[in-house]
Amino acid sequence: MLNVSRSQADRYQRFAALSDSVGEAVVAIAGLSAAQRIDVDFLEREFIPALGLNDESLREQPSELSASFGKGLHIWQYPSQLAPYLAWLSRNASGVSSFMEIGCRWGGMFILVAEWLRNVGADLKTVIAVDPIDPTPFITTYFDLLRERAEIEPVYLQAYSNAPVVSAYVDRVKPDFVYVDGDHSLRGAMLDHLMVRSHASIIVHHDIHSQACPDTTLLWKALKEFEAPSFDTFEFTSQYPSVNGTFLGIGAMKRRPVQA
Repeated sequence: MLNVSRSQADRYQRFAALSDSVGEAVVAIAGLSAAQRIDVDFLEREFIPALGLNDESLREQPSELSASFGKGLHIWQYPSQLAPYLAWLSRNASGVSSFMEIGCRWGGMFILVAEWLRNVGADLKTVIAVDPIDPTPFITTYFDLLRERAEIEPVYLQAYSNAPVVSAYVDRVKPDFVYVDGDHSLRGAMLDHLMVRSHASIIVHHDIHSQACPDTTLLWKALKEFEAPSFDTFEFTSQYPSVNGTFLGIGAMKRRPVQA
């Protein structure tokens, strides 16, 4: 692996041993009822923790969720934010045919959202993961599952989002749902937004309410104002009292229909 550090290489080996979690998550997501997919309390307290949460930057994580740290898909999200976001997607993403995540890292969130879309009625044809690191065992396992189904084209762009190969792909495919979680500098996140805004019907930004990410927090505040003529915005920023500070946060933008 040419593009990973020693600690990342150790993670790759660890995730390879956990690759069964991918198939288990796919089955679990498909097994939810329509009512469960919009039941925020159930998703927050039961379903999301059972998928497995990340075990990095634990000072930003609520101790009451420690039983789920370092397990399963290693999802780096607060269940209290992710649950209402998933319920929102259940109601708002039926028209999505292509999904891109900029900054997929280990891949847990990418897998969850892609499968969520597939199971809430989206006519999903293509999923695109963008990250400069080698595809992780979670990503390769998931892509193998997608190729077996032969229903959805999986694409991995191993590059930074400002690379010509990424912008060329975006120009050609025009993904209609983009999750921005790559470069967390003000310039980088803004350029990611500008790259997709002309055609995406849904744009979602991560770390919009985080003291650890002041640039993306500021960008979201600005985007709410600048994009108000074209997009409705939705925020998922609930915090845990047990955590000292404010972290993460998901901001969704949905393009308004063009009035005739």
